[in-house]
Amino acid sequence: MTGMKHLLIVDDEAHWTDNLADHKPWGEVGIDVVHKAYSAFEALELIQTYPIDLVITDIMMPEWTGLELIEEIRRRRPDTICILLSGYSDFEYARTAIELEAFDYLLKPVKDEELFRVVRQALSRLERLDEKERLQRRLAYSLNENMPLIRSHLLSEWLTGTARAADWENCAVRYGIPFRAGDEVLLVLVRPDDRLGGGEGREAPKHERKLAEYAIQNIAEEWMSSGGFDVWSCWLGRDYMAMLLRCGNGRPPAPDIGDAQALERLLLGLQQNIKRFAKASVSLLMTDPHRFPDEVHAACEKALISFRQQVGGRQELLLAQEDAAPPLSAKSLRTLHCPPSLLQLMEVQRWQEAEALVERMLTELETDWSESHEHLLAAAMEIGGAFLQLAHRSGIFLRDAAPELTSGFIAGEPMRSIAALRRWASSMLQAMRCHMREEAVHNRRETIRRVHEYIERHLKTDASLRAIADYVHMHPTHLSKIYKQETGQGLSDYLMQVRMEKACALLSGSQLKVYEICEEIGYLDPAYFIKVFRKFYGVTPQEYRDRVNAGK
Repeated sequence: MTGMKHLLIVDDEAHWTDNLADHKPWGEVGIDVVHKAYSAFEALELIQTYPIDLVITDIMMPEWTGLELIEEIRRRRPDTICILLSGYSDFEYARTAIELEAFDYLLKPVKDEELFRVVRQALSRLERLDEKERLQRRLAYSLNENMPLIRSHLLSEWLTGTARAADWENCAVRYGIPFRAGDEVLLVLVRPDDRLGGGEGREAPKHERKLAEYAIQNIAEEWMSSGGFDVWSCWLGRDYMAMLLRCGNGRPPAPDIGDAQALERLLLGLQQNIKRFAKASVSLLMTDPHRFPDEVHAACEKALISFRQQVGGRQELLLAQEDAAPPLSAKSLRTLHCPPSLLQLMEVQRWQEAEALVERMLTELETDWSESHEHLLAAAMEIGGAFLQLAHRSGIFLRDAAPELTSGFIAGEPMRSIAALRRWASSMLQAMRCHMREEAVHNRRETIRRVHEYIERHLKTDASLRAIADYVHMHPTHLSKIYKQETGQGLSDYLMQVRMEKACALLSGSQLKVYEICEEIGYLDPAYFIKVFRKFYGVTPQEYRDRVNAGK
């Protein structure tokens, strides 16, 4: 089987769930990650968050039964295999389970051999499923969930001039965008006048700002759609929301695209609704009509310049393009404002894309602004600032990662020419890449040390994968991958080794009974401990102790 397999165990009896999840050799069966839920609602949250392949659920639970949970799982994740486990041997439950296509129905108490046999069969069914069909369904689900984000990103590319030439008609159909090549459209820029989600003089937390952005975008789309327009919107960075409008088939009919007064009344209503419902004051600018898609980039650049010139720091203004001053001859470097930024690329260590972004910036300098020292300074400050922020967010000073290059930047060497900036940026990218690679290796080794420390201290109480992952602040799946990459051994295998070695030490060096040793190494079931010990060493714990004592 390919990919990690996730099991979810659901029961409102916490002790039963914990024992089944934490003290059974799921790795031997083929399960990589075990999740726990103590209610059906908690289970549904986990199913929406993690790629759960298999669910084992009790039937009788408060609020929702296991049967109701399976029915909901069928609706949300039809590929997930469900197994019912209950102490109720009523035929009606079994019949309902069959109707809901549950994989199997087991009665408590169930022996390990029976449970693991059913789990292996379930995993075999997963393996036999048509992988192409499964992939297509998951891709379709993912595409549908992320469609608003995809549409926004696509519009951002057209407005910033980074969209690749393509068959727009097919693209529009694929993503459900009602704009066609040659349509006459309007562009409206919306700029919040205050810090979204924040108080006076403070920056809002990221999640609060995102909620405020979503509220403004949602209000704008609904209001303009109710006015009869087809609407396509996105955020251009953190400062502007852009809306592309064209007359649609809505009711009531949209104002004529050349009827400036009717359009301004509609935008004034939008301004008032955003203030009323999103508690944010905004300024708006509407462009002259232009053709989609060929003219939208130029219209957006002209509108941004007009917005900065005409609105500036004033608030709650409403302007049409004809009200704005003509654009200045100087323009900002386009690559400075096209997401993702250089800092964002370096933070996720996409170094080749970071190098390509720097090269695009320098090519634009050479092509359009080779005689402008101000544009060279802007590019150098953007690149240098990204390196400084990356270093500081990593908890270091830039001078410690690249002392000579930092001194050169302070002395202004990269600002002397485009060629000098290219050499400096290339060297700094290489230096930061090497430094972060070394830091990553050190951090992974430190993580492994902390994992071993936690297991040593909590072997008796809670040494489950989830508890270890929480201790090192990592996702269990990611921790398992890192541990295997760094040590060549699975974390569950290491945990088993530690338990068995400690068991041997206690058997040979103490008078503890076998069941007491079982508790000392974190097992609740002595029978299971004896079974695992025998599989590991070929003898039972008592036979091992007898051999050790005989050799003394």
